[in-house]
Amino acid sequence: MSSPSGLLTQGVPASAYCLPHPPLDLPVILVVRQVLLRAFEVLMECGFDLAKEKEDRITTALRNVIENDLRQSGAVSGFDRRRFDTVVRQTQTENFDSTKLAKAPDLWFKLRHDDEEPRAVLSTQDALFVECKPVDGDHSAGSAYCDDGLIRFIRGDYAWAMPEAMMIGYSRAGRTIPGDLVPAMSAPNRLATLKTEALPTAVAQTEPSERAETLYKSRHQRGFSWPDDKGPATEITIYHSWHRCD
Repeated sequence: MSSPSGLLTQGVPASAYCLPHPPLDLPVILVVRQVLLRAFEVLMECGFDLAKEKEDRITTALRNVIENDLRQSGAVSGFDRRRFDTVVRQTQTENFDSTKLAKAPDLWFKLRHDDEEPRAVLSTQDALFVECKPVDGDHSAGSAYCDDGLIRFIRGDYAWAMPEAMMIGYSRAGRTIPGDLVPAMSAPNRLATLKTEALPTAVAQTEPSERAETLYKSRHQRGFSWPDDKGPATEITIYHSWHRCD
């Protein structure tokens, strides 16, 4: 009987893939950021009530705009059917050792690659994994966003093969990254559980908009080992994209 972690790599010899996977690089992250900004604008234009809707309904609407409109039309430069595969929501995936087979990150952005040679990756784990969380009076930046959301990247539930991932915050009641997320992440116990190497700092290539903060990023160690004896997982960069939903 094969080991649990063997499920991850069936059909792929250890020599055929590298960990971590190659980075997506900042230009890709910035394209996704522009897609998110435009998708929220479309929701507002359609009269979608961001102030009252719950997390799952916002995420569903967001994904539908991104996939049915923006990826098909190419309205956002750099984001279209030629460059990106279908954007999916809550598709099940395995954690780093296949002891959990039904993990479901909120959104996946997967690039298309035209390379003639196969990429040295596990294709099922090669994507920008995104987790979405509300941040408001009922959902704190600490317990909801960090302890229920961000932690999933640190413990290897999502994006365990990738060097970066993204959190989206549905912000209400004036919640901000500097005013709420940074203090929450700075708590000594949370610094330890999130294995934080660098607290959120603004990404210089981005600016705030009327309904979104500047993009931020933080850096974290991870506390698990990769399959196939590929050693301890290296650190991960998390991008934080917060959008006003009131």
